[in-house]
Amino acid sequence: MAKRVAEGHSKLEAIRCLKRYIAREVFTLISQRQKEINQARITA
Repeated sequence: MAKRVAEGHSKLEAIRCLKRYIAREVFTLISQRQKEINQARITA
């Protein structure tokens, strides 16, 4: 968060950026897991 504030963003904007980053990471993990589940169903 200190990096974003140093770039001139407000604290709320820095938190928003962190939330977006977390959402992207979680979505990627969920998508990968869903593909694994679907692949297991096809092969089973």
